[in-house]
Amino acid sequence: MEEIRSVQRYLEEIFNEIKKELRENEFIRNLVGSEERIESLIEDQRTLISEYIENWESGAVDFSRRFEELYTRMDVPYAVIAWNIDRIKSRLMEKLIEENYSQEFLLRFKRYLEDLVNQIAKIYLRKDVSVLKNFEKSPFANRLLYSVHRDWFLKIAECVERDDFTEFPLISAEECRFSEVLEYPESLFVCLDANMCTYVHNLHKLIHDTANTFYTFYTKGAFYQAYRVFKDLTELVAKLLKTVSELYFLAYSDPESNFFRFVSALSREEGYKYVSAIDVIGLKKINRTHGEEVGDAIIREIEKKLKDLTSKDTARTVVVRGSTSNFFMFSKDYSEEEVRKLVEEIGRELHFEFRGDGKKVPIEVTVATLEMEPYTELVESELRDILSYLKEEAKKEREHTSISVGRERLQSIMNWISEKYRNVNRIKTMIEEGDVEVVFHPIVDSQDSKDIVGVEVLARLREEDKLVPTGVFIDLIYELELVEKLDMQVLEKLKEYLKLLKPVKSLFINVSSRSLMSDRYLERLCDFIKEVKDLNIVVELTEQQLFENTDVALRLAQNGHVSIAVDDFGTGYSSLKIVADLVDKGVLKVLKIDGSLIREMLRSRTVWKVVDMISALSKRLETKTVAEFIESEEDLSAVRSIGINCVQGYYIAKPMTVHDLMAWIKTLS
Repeated sequence: MEEIRSVQRYLEEIFNEIKKELRENEFIRNLVGSEERIESLIEDQRTLISEYIENWESGAVDFSRRFEELYTRMDVPYAVIAWNIDRIKSRLMEKLIEENYSQEFLLRFKRYLEDLVNQIAKIYLRKDVSVLKNFEKSPFANRLLYSVHRDWFLKIAECVERDDFTEFPLISAEECRFSEVLEYPESLFVCLDANMCTYVHNLHKLIHDTANTFYTFYTKGAFYQAYRVFKDLTELVAKLLKTVSELYFLAYSDPESNFFRFVSALSREEGYKYVSAIDVIGLKKINRTHGEEVGDAIIREIEKKLKDLTSKDTARTVVVRGSTSNFFMFSKDYSEEEVRKLVEEIGRELHFEFRGDGKKVPIEVTVATLEMEPYTELVESELRDILSYLKEEAKKEREHTSISVGRERLQSIMNWISEKYRNVNRIKTMIEEGDVEVVFHPIVDSQDSKDIVGVEVLARLREEDKLVPTGVFIDLIYELELVEKLDMQVLEKLKEYLKLLKPVKSLFINVSSRSLMSDRYLERLCDFIKEVKDLNIVVELTEQQLFENTDVALRLAQNGHVSIAVDDFGTGYSSLKIVADLVDKGVLKVLKIDGSLIREMLRSRTVWKVVDMISALSKRLETKTVAEFIESEEDLSAVRSIGINCVQGYYIAKPMTVHDLMAWIKTLS
């Protein structure tokens, strides 16, 4: 046919032009690779497209397989191919129009070229659909808000791979279980922020609308349009899952604190709720006797058993790890009888013999459960105190369980708590009379644990012959508005030890939020800094404190040998711009990585990446990093491997009195 012979003549010229354009386009050249690859791609396409045009009248010839082999072998992005084919089609049509070919031929030939574009789009759909399948490889893949869509993604991928949409999961957002699952306890726990919940909900609706549009285009054979919609779909899915991953990460980076915030928020709503604290009996003894590795393995096995027990009822129950208790559980819409049965089942299933590392360890747990009546308002401190009381009760019971039900029972517990706080006058007297001591927690170089970088100053209350961590009473100290006085007592105590502390390079001093807002305390701190000329003073502020008190940080740094350390870095909400500004001004010199991240980094690849990212950020900012909670050789090796500068934790040394510190320093020389 004369028209096709003309087209073939034009094709040679057009391919030469496109080859030149490809070579000159740096972006596309980088996507394809070397000039040899561009040459190979153009020549192979020239051959295939020439044959495709030659056979345009037969109609039965299917070139899809041959094009698929080419693009699979070359591994060229669809954007390059789409640009390439579109240029060929446009140039050919321009030539044919210039030559005054008939309208009928032009329309037929245009549709024939568009069919080729359609075939290639379908090839890339099958090639790129693996993206949906890859989402199940996420470390959060088994989490509720992730897993609820897993089968849906896989079903869509399967339909594309089989080129059979008869079983395509064509459902609206309202019909999807995700909307229901958003109301489950686990979802509410990770998504306490109402704005984030709304964002996730809207994103989810958009995903279903896009998936259904994709179905419409694909089943109509409009594969080019279907491919573009599919790319939108995968981008939206990636956004949703990234958001969900971040919510899970934030929620589980400090699970206990977030759990109590979550319970406090839900306590004001209708319906009966139950909160339980679950502890392994004698875990400290197990750790001492068999080693912490065995203790950790026991906790992991119990966590698995708890999840197995509650997995059938995720609509009403969530379990998280804790620190003051090994696990916390929240249950809603249970009857009293159902809760008692659940607690009994937990007691039975978690009464077993642990076997691992050649050891056999009998395991039992205590379960303390509090009933929260509709519209109950309990703040976090009250919840903690009540559960603490119930745990003590559970230890005395033969079945190791204690369940508080009804207002009278709750009132009796609250009376006990009131008794507990009758020591208010004693605490007040201890602080006001200066019965405060300080201990020192060494910070050393990560590569040489004999090189002491500094010590963190920690406050203690002296109770007879014991030193009690202020954290035991910290809520009461804040409630009595004594924290500023405590911080001042710390400074006074440090003055007594200045001569002894000469071997120490730097003092890391924690300052409470309330003291930061006190001009009287800040004046005392600045005077102290001026008096202490032989030591570098590092004031530790949390991310939130830094964010809220930038001016105070600048004021402190005006004293010459003082700098700021960001404590618990990596789990707060500080502005990186503020961090960068303070680094530029020579104020911020240390990032102390939150201990919860260090504890998790060996168990979670995602957390490892976060710590690695903080290390890289610190190097760029030319600040020092300190890893807290170094409790094993494995922890130390891990932070060394990613370039953390300094370490602190019980594996290096425990907090010690000034005299013990001096003795310890001598052992290093």
